[in-house]
Amino acid sequence: MALKRRYLFLYLAIACIAGLVAIFIVDAYLGIYDTLYITTGEYEQKVEADWWMREETFWSTGARWGEKVSFRYEIENHQFSTYSTHIQASVWKENEKVIGLLSEDKSIGPFDKVTAEWTLSSEELESAGFGVDGYADYTVKISYGDVERRIIVNFYYPEGSEYPVPKPVPAPGR
Repeated sequence: MALKRRYLFLYLAIACIAGLVAIFIVDAYLGIYDTLYITTGEYEQKVEADWWMREETFWSTGARWGEKVSFRYEIENHQFSTYSTHIQASVWKENEKVIGLLSEDKSIGPFDKVTAEWTLSSEELESAGFGVDGYADYTVKISYGDVERRIIVNFYYPEGSEYPVPKPVPAPGR
């Protein structure tokens, strides 16, 4: 009996430490996490959830005028319940929406993930009446739930080439 009582505080201390470690592990793991993959040319960039958690406001990437920028957006549900959300992606220029790229409803099972993919091409921007004079910045806004992510896509035209002239957009109703 004296031997068990002697180690009682040791066992209690070990149990408290194990409890604290378990709380930190569960707290750091549970939640909704998103990862964005951006591919321009042959180069893929990965923007992980910890980038956004550091309260960074945007990610920047560049692409040559004429090539497509591919996006793959993964949302992971590290919760014990199903998570349903609406994912939207659109292109903005000077606080005006230029093009809608994606609008999907997704349901994510417990400890599962979903992927949404889309591309942005300079042909889409030209058809909307936008072009590039040396370089042009466009903001891709991605949102789900109350979360909004911003990616600045800088289109540039190769040196020594003539800039494309954007086609005029016809007025509505004509």
